[in-house]
Amino acid sequence: MKRVAVLGGGNGAFAMAADLAFQGFEVRMWSKYFDEFKEIKKTYTIKVSGPLMQGEAKVSMITDIMKEAIQDADLICSPIPAFTQISVAESFLPHLEDGQVIFLSPGTFGSFLMYRHLRERGCKKDIAIGETGTLPYLTRKMSPQESRIVVRACNLPTGIFPGKKTKEAIEKIRAVFPSVHPVENALSAALMNAGPILHSPLVVLNTGPIENPAPYDIHNEGTTLGIRKIISLLDEERIAVRKALGFQPNHYPLEDYYDETRPNEWMYPRVAKKLLMESRLWYEKIDYQHRYVTEDIACGLALLTSVADYIGVDIPIADSLITLAGAVAGTNFMETGRTFKSLGLSQFSVEKLRKILNEGF
Repeated sequence: MKRVAVLGGGNGAFAMAADLAFQGFEVRMWSKYFDEFKEIKKTYTIKVSGPLMQGEAKVSMITDIMKEAIQDADLICSPIPAFTQISVAESFLPHLEDGQVIFLSPGTFGSFLMYRHLRERGCKKDIAIGETGTLPYLTRKMSPQESRIVVRACNLPTGIFPGKKTKEAIEKIRAVFPSVHPVENALSAALMNAGPILHSPLVVLNTGPIENPAPYDIHNEGTTLGIRKIISLLDEERIAVRKALGFQPNHYPLEDYYDETRPNEWMYPRVAKKLLMESRLWYEKIDYQHRYVTEDIACGLALLTSVADYIGVDIPIADSLITLAGAVAGTNFMETGRTFKSLGLSQFSVEKLRKILNEGF
């Protein structure tokens, strides 16, 4: 039985822990906010509902002690917001073991950020960090004890940092998530991240409705034809940046998600959007402190915009959205967010960048 550590206590962590426990993995759950586990700690059980599975999933460990969670773990899964990646890396810094693989879903280039932080803090363990373009599930926590899983991902394009460890790292991740497949490197995977492309327009262009007190689903009534056009244009900019960097298809265009008649299947199966809307689970209160902003805009869209500037690609839609989001939030996300400049990469040539992505530090 493979041991899998699942870090965090949010929507993704609960779904992942439940799904993997159902499949027979030995699942260890960790969160520094231990109150998130108050109810499931009584029975070590997560109730699961939804079209994919129903019942009770039994996990083997629930802890706020990182060493207990990751010791001898075959895979360390971290479906946590991008802005918490450094603090989590600091937590497992003293306890990592040679040969371990960390899986960020999604990563927003967190694989690079975490790996560099670990090396700077003196970690010499032989590890690899993978990241993919989306959470493996469309899911919501229904209560402190229950997870509803609407969809499981069917394609998870995954990059590894450092790239030279791709083969062995992908094998370990795929043993737990069979839908994983390798892409060129961690930056390629980061530029697959769907969150910034979906959520940035949906939040910024729905600022009026989401500021009203009533629950509102930006994926349903918030996705008008006009907003769809903006999403498509933003996605074209993302793909243009990928092409300028030499990354190859499949670029996973979002049109494959929105249009079920297209021949290529997106990261989620063709029925995903229909099931998401029918579930009505995404009627929720969103503001400019929501992770759609603090993660997808501040980290993801800022990263995309900075990479475009680095490689010389004009992306006016992304520039406009990040400017408008910053105006509402009262901050300049290109100064405070996750950019090539803040990551210390803007000074390097493309050749040097590729070497770093492959060799690491």
